[in-house]
Amino acid sequence: MILAATCAGQAQAQSNVTIYGRVDAGIDYNSNQYNASNGQRGGKWGTGGNSWGTSMFGFKGTEDLGGGLKAIFTLENGFNAGNGSINGSSPNNPAQIWSRRSFVGLSGDFGTVKIGRDLTLPSDIVWSLDPTGQQNLGSATLVKGRNWPQTSNQVQYISPSFGGFTAQGAYGFGETPGATKPKSSSGIALSFVQPGYSLVAMYDVANDGAGRYSTLFTNSKELTLGGTVNIDKLKLYAAYQNLSAPQDVTTGSTKANHFWVGANYQLTPALTLIAAAYHVKLNQNVGSANLFMVGTNYSLSKRTLLYASIGTVRNGSNTNFQVESGDGTGLTGQNQNAFYTGVSHSF
Repeated sequence: MILAATCAGQAQAQSNVTIYGRVDAGIDYNSNQYNASNGQRGGKWGTGGNSWGTSMFGFKGTEDLGGGLKAIFTLENGFNAGNGSINGSSPNNPAQIWSRRSFVGLSGDFGTVKIGRDLTLPSDIVWSLDPTGQQNLGSATLVKGRNWPQTSNQVQYISPSFGGFTAQGAYGFGETPGATKPKSSSGIALSFVQPGYSLVAMYDVANDGAGRYSTLFTNSKELTLGGTVNIDKLKLYAAYQNLSAPQDVTTGSTKANHFWVGANYQLTPALTLIAAAYHVKLNQNVGSANLFMVGTNYSLSKRTLLYASIGTVRNGSNTNFQVESGDGTGLTGQNQNAFYTGVSHSF
């Protein structure tokens, strides 16, 4: 009995499981919205879910296997605190319980290998380059959500850091009999991070059900280059993205060039000011659009944050970007404004 109790204590000391999450909700306003049921346009007020950041709930754990080797796992879902629904769910498309992450893997001196469902490279890589931290007024707006994907059936590798340099690669199996490209995704990212600055390069592709690049903001090629610079209380951001979908696009744009710059300024230990500007240029004579935003984060504690952001999308005569919803479509040639404020609590 003494031996059994000792072994159980050792096993418990070698492994751990953490329950974690975040709940984000507030008040949201969007101008110039279209009501398809009656053809009218006007402003829309509501409770905002995930405006500042994704509400999520998850479990993650590690087990020490000895010799520097660890087993790891994560189960994580995303949800809308405003109505309690799982992110991405609808009556015709019920979402997975673990809509964001459900992977298991190994970590050691060789790096980290993860297998399962996970955020794709653009989600985490672009987040590190976005001055808003990928708020709804942010880097996903002018690419209609291309920076927010998750991928099932994925294998991902992250190298150890070599003096600040890391490499990351991912492949998502399409699982189509007799073919490898349909529904598959892949990417590689290189990062160099130092105390005062960071540099990032990423290339990824997402194939449609036929194994082709057919939609610019969903199934396409993406190249991202960017970096950050820290100057005392000021952090500067800049990035460039090129999207291309040269196959099977019969109407609209097949290429987009997306640029942004921004800054965070820590006015006090609790108060951070945010400002950013985004610009996208589309080919095929579609034109361009701009997003401008300012915001603020105020930390009541290490876990609870108050936020407020305001911004505007200025569409060209042929573009139709929605001001806030990254994957939404607005009215062609119409400008929109947005404001949201709320509370984000992490646990």
